[in-house]
Amino acid sequence: MAQDVVDLADKLGISEFAVVGHDWGARIAYTLAALYPKRIRALATLALAYQPRGEFHLGSFQQSKQFWYQFFQCTDAGAEAVRRDPIGFARIQWDTWSPEGWFAEEDFELASRHFDRPDWAEITLNAYRSRYLKGEAFDSRYDELQARLKDNVLLDVPTVMIQGASDFCDLPSASEGQEKHFRNGYKRILLSGVGHFPHRENPSAVADAVLHLLMENGSHSK
Repeated sequence: MAQDVVDLADKLGISEFAVVGHDWGARIAYTLAALYPKRIRALATLALAYQPRGEFHLGSFQQSKQFWYQFFQCTDAGAEAVRRDPIGFARIQWDTWSPEGWFAEEDFELASRHFDRPDWAEITLNAYRSRYLKGEAFDSRYDELQARLKDNVLLDVPTVMIQGASDFCDLPSASEGQEKHFRNGYKRILLSGVGHFPHRENPSAVADAVLHLLMENGSHSK
């Protein structure tokens, strides 16, 4: 997905750009900074801490408890349940990853129109099952990029990390003390009363942080 971003920028004739990403998007942003540091002007990452070398680690027992949905997908019965009822599976995450009341029913109804498309469950299952199980499908065209990613620990791109203090998916403790991985500036913003979806739960705070980052690091594209 990080390579897709670069390919799109190339098609649009954009040589340098900033990246704002939430969850999977944050992982993509960190990967872009690791593999294409001269292309990326700045990063704003939401809800997901930086994972050096692109490696996934469970973290604490409490964090593992919050990741139940990942382990569930690694069982044959769990995978089949996700395929059978992808909307019900997604609804559990919306209901439990943030404090109650962060979305309206019409918000979920609108988003869920995309959850029952044939590729949604398969992409979701592969993304999580490949973390724990051998033999999951992968694309060998990206082996070289994957190898480069595993050699990278430090990032040179200025970064703002926005974390909800009440994130019940990726616990706030996971994003503490990460300054050592960023050589050109890192700021962590902890939003009180906000869960896993800061851009939806406190859009003003997120917008202010992103705009400040862009102004500090140039907002125009080359």
